[in-house]
Amino acid sequence: MTRHAIKPRKVAFDWSRTKPQWIANEPFVSHLTNSTHILLPIAEAWFCQVFKEALPHVTDDGLRDEVIAFMRQEAIHGGAHKPLIEHFLSHGMDIRDGVAKTQRLIDFLFGDPARIFGLLPARGKRLARWWLGTRVGVIAAGEHFTCILGRFILENREIDALDHDAVMMDLLRWHGAEEVEHRAVALELYQHLTGAPLTNRLLVMGFVVPLLTWYWIESTRYLMAQDPDLAEKPGFFAEWRKAAGRNLIPSARTLLGGSWRFLRPGYNPANEADTAIALDYLAASPAVR
Repeated sequence: MTRHAIKPRKVAFDWSRTKPQWIANEPFVSHLTNSTHILLPIAEAWFCQVFKEALPHVTDDGLRDEVIAFMRQEAIHGGAHKPLIEHFLSHGMDIRDGVAKTQRLIDFLFGDPARIFGLLPARGKRLARWWLGTRVGVIAAGEHFTCILGRFILENREIDALDHDAVMMDLLRWHGAEEVEHRAVALELYQHLTGAPLTNRLLVMGFVVPLLTWYWIESTRYLMAQDPDLAEKPGFFAEWRKAAGRNLIPSARTLLGGSWRFLRPGYNPANEADTAIALDYLAASPAVR
């Protein structure tokens, strides 16, 4: 795709008036989106760690610049979501245990296997390089979904019609716009390192889809259980269907259809969203301005 100069942007958010149920009378949608505040500070720090390991293997100067800009954007993203963990504590929601469990999960699934590979000196370097490429592939698959979600929140108008917190919406749209802006970088790095053959893409997508599905279910249930203002804890799947039917969240068909596109020969992230729409929002975002 045509190279776009990715720009890390400093942002500032005032959370003093934001409630955990940031969409009035929509606790499920509020907490489904709130699950990002647990995952993203951890996941995006891991993205930066993996890409830093990959940089010495990048021989294309243009791609190197994109990877560095990607890392800077992701570091800012994680930092923007992190304060909401403490902010929710002031509203009676102590989610620090959920954050710690998520950190342990990421460390367990994607940690540095150098100690194991070090026991196999003849093959250790090859295994380490394979593991690096596989982790970049997992990020590429994950970034495919963040682009889909970014496009959804940028184009969504149904939430605008509800009583919602404008600061939280700005966070989601700013973040979504930058996900659209840098949507090709992870896949380009994956292709640069491994060629991204179909068997590899099947492997990483076959891992990412169940993991994200499980995470969204468990984290949303966890947040609703922590919410002192929520007397009844609605069922996940029934609420998902109702919210998707009202276009407040993406449908399962949208997300699963997106996973198939990632596997097609010649897949190009440029076709997933419109960079101009993302840049228009970034030019108007209160947090950026």
